[in-house]
Amino acid sequence: IAGEDMPTPDLNVIVCVDPRRCLHARSGGRNGPELLETLRDSVRDSGLEERVQVTPCRCILGCTYGPRIDVAKRWSGEKRLYGTIEGGVVISIRGRVEMTQLPSNLTALLTDNLPPE
Repeated sequence: IAGEDMPTPDLNVIVCVDPRRCLHARSGGRNGPELLETLRDSVRDSGLEERVQVTPCRCILGCTYGPRIDVAKRWSGEKRLYGTIEGGVVISIRGRVEMTQLPSNLTALLTDNLPPE
């Protein structure tokens, strides 16, 4: 209904689908658009539509560590960066950040970042 406030999701998941940057890179056999589709399917299949928002974007941080997924935990204010590598990296517009390697189980990525029950 127009004008009503929509509930704020616990997680905002942003997936880089920029064809100029990360599209050729794969993680677990999937590129950015395939990861986006898998995450959206996981949200739907797990009944997490009100708790998790998954959106595509162009290049997130001007990096070469794609495919990339950023997870903003709205419930805690923390951000987690996922990519093809593990550990500290330097990204052009953000400086040094910690990245976590994308897990093969994307449903677990979602549920592991939700607030404890």
